[in-house]
Amino acid sequence: MTRVLIIAGTDSSGGAGLTRDTATATTLGCTVAPVVTAVTVQTHKQLHDITPIPPEVISAQIRAAAESDRISAVKLGMIGSAQAAQEIADALGRFCPNTPVVFDPVLRSSSGGVLMKDETLMPLLERTTLLTPNLAEAAHLSGRAESSRPVDLARQGERLQRLGAQAVLIKGGHGSGGTSIDHLFADGHMTRFERPRLPQGRRGTGCTLATALACALGAGASLAEACQQAGDHVHKWIKSAAAA
Repeated sequence: MTRVLIIAGTDSSGGAGLTRDTATATTLGCTVAPVVTAVTVQTHKQLHDITPIPPEVISAQIRAAAESDRISAVKLGMIGSAQAAQEIADALGRFCPNTPVVFDPVLRSSSGGVLMKDETLMPLLERTTLLTPNLAEAAHLSGRAESSRPVDLARQGERLQRLGAQAVLIKGGHGSGGTSIDHLFADGHMTRFERPRLPQGRRGTGCTLATALACALGAGASLAEACQQAGDHVHKWIKSAAAA
């Protein structure tokens, strides 16, 4: 059984965070070891408050999860603070040194509330197998202007890899046009994944994709295979909401 260590915050609306991660992993036949980094107070429309979990408690959760059973993959979501990020990076190095790590850099909630500052992610990038920013996050984290042009995305991807991430999947779901294109940058190559653009009728798409990626990598898929499988899963999930 593929077991995914999910390190993220809670969402009291149920639309994102650990609730969405767990639902996705369960749908894909995986089990979850949950680690809570922060408790948020939010609705589908607004983020009201964030209470971070002490870094040492986060680390203790990771240790307990690793001691309980084998971890196949790690999914990182909301971290909370730079101190927590360093604690998580150290814990992953001790307890999950060779485990694939998917990092969804959730800087803001769907309603626009700030969940994480960009400097928070830096200690974790060297532990990241696959970073999954959207167009705005990729531009912000790489220090470049937002763009959907492949040449600009390539520069952003290269910059994020120089900062430590082994591979980068820049998601095109927030772009424009009739086709949504995700770009994977890994091993010096760019791979495109194209799907018809659908109405954004769901929250938690980033959580869903990153968790699906972790499930696929934990089951032994290659990066390209995981991106194809996870992207197809999210596309079907969004499409089911549009048809409801």
